[in-house]
Amino acid sequence: MRRLLNRLVLPLGLKIIKSYQADLVYQHHYAGGYDEYRATQIKYNRRKLHNVWADDTTLSAIVDDLRVHGLGKTGICHGARNGFEVRWLHERLGGDVIGTDISETATQFPQMLVWDFHEPNPDWEGKFDFVYTNSLDQAMEPSRALDSWAKQVAPGGRIYIEHTIAHSASHAGQMDPFGAHPMVMPYLFFVWGRGKYRMVDILEIDAKQNNGLQAWIFVLTKLDV
Repeated sequence: MRRLLNRLVLPLGLKIIKSYQADLVYQHHYAGGYDEYRATQIKYNRRKLHNVWADDTTLSAIVDDLRVHGLGKTGICHGARNGFEVRWLHERLGGDVIGTDISETATQFPQMLVWDFHEPNPDWEGKFDFVYTNSLDQAMEPSRALDSWAKQVAPGGRIYIEHTIAHSASHAGQMDPFGAHPMVMPYLFFVWGRGKYRMVDILEIDAKQNNGLQAWIFVLTKLDV
């Protein structure tokens, strides 16, 4: 992994002198398995119910990209908690946008459904112009979640994964079980997505409006099989 990353950063005049996989990627292990994972996600969802991670700057970049590609009539946002991004995208795009969250609190908000985003849904297969999430770090099995999302986009549709340094391994744990350094994400998408989806673009946000963090929006498309 270190050799791979050094090849990536060498053109920038940088070199990783010492690094360990644990510093780059982390996946939390729940001793109680899925039941503990689900209970933990619901607990923290309730504590952060009115917190909003999505912001105008990031979502505007996604809307611009969708319009360039003639998309936006249908969409789904995963791990959307109180539905802020769902309502924002619906208003700007004028399309049919829904959201999911694992917690039953989702039913308190318009256009939100209770759903574990890892799980496939036959009714959603090939249905949406786009999938958006800033919550991949909340996945117990991120590759499985992405497999489900790839099935949900229509031909030509796009998957938008928002990622910041706050989604990295150093910030992961029981609450946010998956973490990876932003530089590692393209490698993970390549490995996880073989034969299913691929990364086609990275939208770079210099500073999120609500917290000032730099953000990368990794854009994936489903492969024709």
